[in-house]
Amino acid sequence: METPLRPGSHVLLVIPEPGAASIPGARGLAMTGELIIGGQRYHLVPAAEPEPASDPRPAAAVQLLTARELQVVSCICEGLGNKQIAAKLGISTWTVAAHLRRIFAKLGVDTRAAVVSRCFGAPSVPPLP
Repeated sequence: METPLRPGSHVLLVIPEPGAASIPGARGLAMTGELIIGGQRYHLVPAAEPEPASDPRPAAAVQLLTARELQVVSCICEGLGNKQIAAKLGISTWTVAAHLRRIFAKLGVDTRAAVVSRCFGAPSVPPLP
């Protein structure tokens, strides 16, 4: 258990600059201790290095789709309906529907919003029971 702060102390989270972790001693004395600013005492707490996003879903989802299916997904992201997608891509609404069925099947989803989430890495919400 960490020691409690002195009465009247505040916590100041110290976020290192990018690449500072690779500099020897960067997390030394400058990153810990106490600091007094304007009569207020701050306890310096080093922040953890942010982890790079490592969600393989967007790249994997995009690799599953054909170029035409990616065009349809792009239109879905713009909020276009089937008729608007058909007009924009110069195909029939039946073809748009066929592309959507294949996209849904390949990505394992059943809504347009889930397609966008799967392709652009938004966190997915578990389905309701």
